[in-house]
Amino acid sequence: MAQSKSNSGSEQITYQPQRKFTLEVIVGLFSLVALLAAGYLCVNLGGLDLNSANNYYLKAEFNDVSGLKKGASVEISGVKIGEVTEINLAESKAQAIITLKLTNDVQIQDDDIAMIRTKGIIGDRYVKFSRGASESYLKAGDTIYETESVVDLEDIIGKFVHNFGSEDKPADEKAKTESLLE
Repeated sequence: MAQSKSNSGSEQITYQPQRKFTLEVIVGLFSLVALLAAGYLCVNLGGLDLNSANNYYLKAEFNDVSGLKKGASVEISGVKIGEVTEINLAESKAQAIITLKLTNDVQIQDDDIAMIRTKGIIGDRYVKFSRGASESYLKAGDTIYETESVVDLEDIIGKFVHNFGSEDKPADEKAKTESLLE
């Protein structure tokens, strides 16, 4: 209770209400939770890696990485062990170099084969490792040269249709087509 004196000399007593768990406290807690959720989203959507001590990076050379994107998963036996962080063209401009961020829990052997595969028939591309038998492991920053590039379904279908179409023509039509092409 607070007391105060008035100018006339008599004492005036004022009462302040007792604080309760009110709407202000609920709004404050909600604001705190919203602020924490917004901070979490900013960190994750921004791609900031706060746990980089548990990862290491390897590079892999491929002839073709069509359809592979940054953030694609890296798997062994169907278990995610990392992700693709960069896709660049090699200095020779003949091959693509991808950078893989892998967890420290899994070590890649020097004879493992990195393959680009598709999830489902027309799904996303990812990097799959086929395990080797070597007892020596790659170190952070090493490059994987044992790779298999993308199997492009469109190329296979195109070759099949082209070959199938050329076999159906009679011999004299083939000769006419060949003479026109020359």
